[in-house]
Amino acid sequence: MERLLLVLDRTLVLFIGIAVGAVIGLAFLSGGSSGGGAAPTPVTPGAVANEVEATAAVDPDACECAERFSPELARAIAAGQTIHVGVFGDSFGDGVWAALYRQLREDGDFEVHQFGRQSTGFTRYQSLNLLDDIRDKIDAQPVQIAVLSFGANDTQGIWADGHAAEYMSDDWQALVGERVEAVVQLLRDRGAMVYWVGLPKMREARFDAQIQQMNAFYARRMRALNVPFIDTVPMSVDATGGYSPYLRNPQTGERVNARANDGIHMTMTGYGFLTHGLATRIREYIADARAEMTERNERRASSGQAGPGRSEG
Repeated sequence: MERLLLVLDRTLVLFIGIAVGAVIGLAFLSGGSSGGGAAPTPVTPGAVANEVEATAAVDPDACECAERFSPELARAIAAGQTIHVGVFGDSFGDGVWAALYRQLREDGDFEVHQFGRQSTGFTRYQSLNLLDDIRDKIDAQPVQIAVLSFGANDTQGIWADGHAAEYMSDDWQALVGERVEAVVQLLRDRGAMVYWVGLPKMREARFDAQIQQMNAFYARRMRALNVPFIDTVPMSVDATGGYSPYLRNPQTGERVNARANDGIHMTMTGYGFLTHGLATRIREYIADARAEMTERNERRASSGQAGPGRSEG
């Protein structure tokens, strides 16, 4: 019974992922409209003007990565190749993928791959071993940038090695941390720059408390691994820090429907809000890599050397 209770899935999260995925797909194909439109006029006068214009933040203690530009990225840039971005996650990660695809495709420099699978997570290795799954995917399609977003299915205990570990217990954190670190290391060994996208504010109070524990856990782990952690909570709350289905468009000031009806996922517009900063960061990262390579090659040319190499620092 203990095992059953600890590994019982959040059935709501798992099954709604299918429906939400369909909504994301329809919004994606229709140009980003996801229903709901603009919000009705707020009851409290001046509420819109007083709202905090939040942007998804990067953990200030997280550096770009241990080595800024990998040899694999340098070779791709030197050859004028497309930069491949892989987005790995669950049903929430699928929304992250769709938003990044829409934002980066117009650049002409990026190809964004949907490598997520619904109803997956780091506590669900009996269903799918994420390390093996991700290895298979990057074997078939190498990536220079990897975006990870998991957690909505992981607010549960784990049964592993003959014993149960309760959610957020020391054993749980140790096991999940090991699994996450193995995935990050695999991606880095293949030359990918890794980003982690956290989860937003949730509507249901108990689930939100669990998700914020999850965010804090992953923020700590990413800091230890020198992986940028994208905090999406500030972009998903109202002026009081509470859940809000309607968010203000930072560009127009209009309040728009940004959350799916389940109170967990985002609309296509909402995913765009959460990932706008990350898309900009990815563009700047590649631009910096190109500029550094150009400068390095000019120095080598003047000294009689040639060819891309490993960046310093």
